[in-house]
Amino acid sequence: MNRRTFLSLATLTAVHGKLATEMAAGIAGRDPGPLTSVQTTHGTDMVIASMVDRSSATRLRRWMRDGAEPVLRVNAAGILAKLPDQHAAMDVALMLTHDEQARQLYQTAVLSRVCALDWQTARCVAAQPTTLPVKKIAFVATRLAGEVLNPRDAGARWCSAAMLRDLSPLLR
Repeated sequence: MNRRTFLSLATLTAVHGKLATEMAAGIAGRDPGPLTSVQTTHGTDMVIASMVDRSSATRLRRWMRDGAEPVLRVNAAGILAKLPDQHAAMDVALMLTHDEQARQLYQTAVLSRVCALDWQTARCVAAQPTTLPVKKIAFVATRLAGEVLNPRDAGARWCSAAMLRDLSPLLR
């Protein structure tokens, strides 16, 4: 682990550690409850992913595919997307391709975080990219293009690429 990554994770742990520890314990204890109530943040997912062992990752994959609630599925995907594991990245990409409800939640979160959009605007753009105001298209496209290269979030890479594809007719 390089110094910058370590310092970033240490900062995230200081901010999100208590919540992430509780959620990681819930995952280890086979309790999806904490992951069904509210969509977790990027930072919280990063910290939880640093705590996930193999059996918890298997459980998260199952919840991502078969969870009854879209929030559970997107939270499980968000955590798996931050693991340094190509198989997890492929599983997340497949889920985002086929699960419209979870994809909308993930895309909303990426747009909000990466493009500094309020949640409601991000939700509207995720549902219908052509609702993005013309004067913001270049800004959003530039930010998403940078996120396509994010080495620490396979889900954000996938969502950013998909949104750029959907925005391409609007780009000049």
